[in-house]
Amino acid sequence: MKKIYISALAVALIGSSAYAQNSITQLNTSKQHNAGDYVPSHGTTQAIPNAGENRVTPFWTEDFSGGSIPANWTNTDDTSAPTELAVFVWSNVSADVAAAALNYLPSSDFMASSASNGYLWCNSDRGLAAAPAVPQHTQLTTTAIDCSGQASVLFSMESLIGVYENNASEFVKLRVSTDLLTWTDFFPFPCLVTGAAAPPCTRWSGNPDLVEVDITSVAANQATVYLQFEWNGGWEYFWAIDDLALSSVPDYERTFLFGVLSHASEGVEYGRIPSGQLGSDFVLGAQVRNFGQMAQTNMTITADVLDPSMAPSFNTSESYASIAPGDTAFMNMAVPLPGTMAQGIYTVNFAVTSDNDADEEDPSDDGTQRTFEINDDLYSVDNLGNHPAGTEITSSLGTASFVGGEDGLIAFTKYDITNDLEVFGLEIDLTPASVAGATLVAALRDTADVNADITTILLAESDLYVLTAADVAAGVVRVPFLNSYTLTPNAYYAGVEMFSNANAEDMGVMDDATTPQPGDVSLIYIAGDQVYGNGNALAIRLVNEPITIGINEVEELSGISVFPNPSNGIFTVNAAVAGVYTVEVTNVIGEIVHAERINGTTSIDMSNVAKGVYMVRVSSETASTVQRVTLK
Repeated sequence: MKKIYISALAVALIGSSAYAQNSITQLNTSKQHNAGDYVPSHGTTQAIPNAGENRVTPFWTEDFSGGSIPANWTNTDDTSAPTELAVFVWSNVSADVAAAALNYLPSSDFMASSASNGYLWCNSDRGLAAAPAVPQHTQLTTTAIDCSGQASVLFSMESLIGVYENNASEFVKLRVSTDLLTWTDFFPFPCLVTGAAAPPCTRWSGNPDLVEVDITSVAANQATVYLQFEWNGGWEYFWAIDDLALSSVPDYERTFLFGVLSHASEGVEYGRIPSGQLGSDFVLGAQVRNFGQMAQTNMTITADVLDPSMAPSFNTSESYASIAPGDTAFMNMAVPLPGTMAQGIYTVNFAVTSDNDADEEDPSDDGTQRTFEINDDLYSVDNLGNHPAGTEITSSLGTASFVGGEDGLIAFTKYDITNDLEVFGLEIDLTPASVAGATLVAALRDTADVNADITTILLAESDLYVLTAADVAAGVVRVPFLNSYTLTPNAYYAGVEMFSNANAEDMGVMDDATTPQPGDVSLIYIAGDQVYGNGNALAIRLVNEPITIGINEVEELSGISVFPNPSNGIFTVNAAVAGVYTVEVTNVIGEIVHAERINGTTSIDMSNVAKGVYMVRVSSETASTVQRVTLK
């Protein structure tokens, strides 16, 4: 069984407009262990914060700087086999969690403020090759904490957690007791779910999540209060905690959780949008939570969109008479677009105000900023390079990421087409660790085929492309299709099939992890396996203008077919028009393994070469064509 990270599949319909997602017929969840991948670039903010950071001076703290789990805390897993215990351990190296992150790079280092002084983490994955027979039952319990004289009690911590089999909304708890006998359960990660994760929910928390839980109902004015971190895990990732604190609950404290912007009804947030793909409306959404003890009255959420010259373009707002303590306000507005929109980067400023602005405990978390681009030459889900400063979070995946993915790994990104769009090829952001000599094929596929694990039916494809040193240095490559293809209104997958010659020339695709996306937006296919959900917004973009690659154009040779495919080693090259042709068969690294001249149709025997994918180039004096054949 492969263990592939951050699968977020079988997406359920969870609403309309901004958060509505399409169900998909067949996708698979799995994890994977594979050492080594590409170095991530971490942003400074979490992807989906649970809460704003409390600014009230705490009356109790624990930052785990003592070099071990605090004295007399209990730390147990009472169900796992002795060799498979999932208990909390102490560390002061943020990268110690990397192996348990299983190449999900945004979580490969614990980014808590004081992680270098010490933190605790529990590794549910434990390096096991498959789920344990009995789920873990982890309980970390503090010694007694004095909360006497505290009329309200707010628990806070910095945390990072990933789930695979069990939803955190049910199985990850903060438990509070005054006698170690009766416990009250709180759920610090209400929107951390497994396979059906769809925005705003995910399978990984922010890094770190700034978690706050009001435990006043149990802890207020109590001389002995115990905290317990309980995790019933099947075969999850890990849970790291740091900078625990208890403080009073502020009277007024609201936190802007996130802003949403989408032109697509399926809820995908595209970074670069051709003007021809815009509809009449644009969805602006947001969530704001009241963390204070008092109601927020006459609260208003606003979203102001500025054009590339920073002049007002369009906007919306929604008002709420009263938001009770602990409640969340949701804005989800379809806003009419102006008649014309200039190409360039648009800035969206989200903000919240209320009658209680003057008393707000921490005004710094009362808004957020997002960007998108109108670009008639490029269509992309990712927004890499355009995010507001300090917010971009990147990951990556490629031929070094998965066992079995060395040659023939396909990375996909989904595109919703609302009006006809002519596509000339794909643009791919490369990881810095990509190696010149790696080869790839760019192609378009129908979503129904991909969701059914069918990857051989292509709507458009490129020739076999060999990465150059200049491509790697630039960090981006444009690969033209053999012929441009016009996409009609529907949904499609842009895919990059990668070959590394058994990891000798690895390549990888950058992944935009800044904004949560529906689980079917980015997928992978491992040769001989099946389609999996993977990634966030892989930087595989549709190029809507002709691509010049600096070589003489060659006419496409028609009437050539290669069959059967796949083949047991013997296949036929059939020419509809009789004539003399040159046939060259190359392997995935571009080496010619067979060449001959043919006159019309002929049978080619390659049963003596290794199994795998080969390129068959058939050429006349004036034209040529390339087709793939798989030898099994």
